[in-house]
Amino acid sequence: MTDWLRRLRSALLIFLFFCIFLYILSLNFRPPERMDVLQRIVVESVLPLFKSVGNVSSYAEDMIKEYVLLRELRSENGSLKEQLASLEQRLIDYQEAYLENQRLRRLLDFRSTIQAETIPAQVVLHDLTGWFQTLMVDKGFRDQIAPDMAVVNDEGVVGRILDVSDRYARVLLVTDPGSSIDAIIQRNRVRGIVSGKDANTCVLKYVRGNLDVQVGDLITTSGKDGVFPKGLRLGTVTGVSKDPLDLFQKIEVKPLVRLSALEELLIIKRDTNPSEKSAGN
Repeated sequence: MTDWLRRLRSALLIFLFFCIFLYILSLNFRPPERMDVLQRIVVESVLPLFKSVGNVSSYAEDMIKEYVLLRELRSENGSLKEQLASLEQRLIDYQEAYLENQRLRRLLDFRSTIQAETIPAQVVLHDLTGWFQTLMVDKGFRDQIAPDMAVVNDEGVVGRILDVSDRYARVLLVTDPGSSIDAIIQRNRVRGIVSGKDANTCVLKYVRGNLDVQVGDLITTSGKDGVFPKGLRLGTVTGVSKDPLDLFQKIEVKPLVRLSALEELLIIKRDTNPSEKSAGN
């Protein structure tokens, strides 16, 4: 019963508004004259209501449009963010490829200057703790790698092969205290032994106190240790200390190779059986 009355009331209200609307509309078809009192009351009271309803409808329509537009903008913004992330990653990949190409070009150019067969390798593990001055490369027995082969890149000497497995090899870096390389000062041919001191420094040992050594001198391999060919760059002198009571000078050397940034390098292959080579010739 209550639902029926509610429906009847709604129908009567709709009918009343419809009648008022028709009445107002009929005014447009009457000759122009001053409205009577009833007409003015109806017009003045009902038209603001219609105007308010129209404003509310217009506001609601604008809100719906803004909501739909906001959802579209959010969706478009999310899509643009994904595209931007993809483009940024592609840019990083291109930059990495470009830098790798530059490194490989320099390594290839350097390789052509070495009068020996070389094997390119990539660093697969680098000890960053500082406990061991070594790294692992992706070449081993299968690639004819053997201990005591020299390891270099376009900047200079990296170290030498320490031990080898089937597919990998461990490189002892020039900065390891166990490393020893026969070397000379390029400027005046003063000879000594370069050994590691710490992760960033080497020392040039066994140089007598009366010999001329200066900061900035370039040190190269002498070729007399049977491991490193002659003329490879090792480092530059960064400090010289002389003690009248000491027979030898204390000479600090900075390696030219940026050991912490190594990615590609060359292993200089040496003849492991010279007698067979001589017999073949």
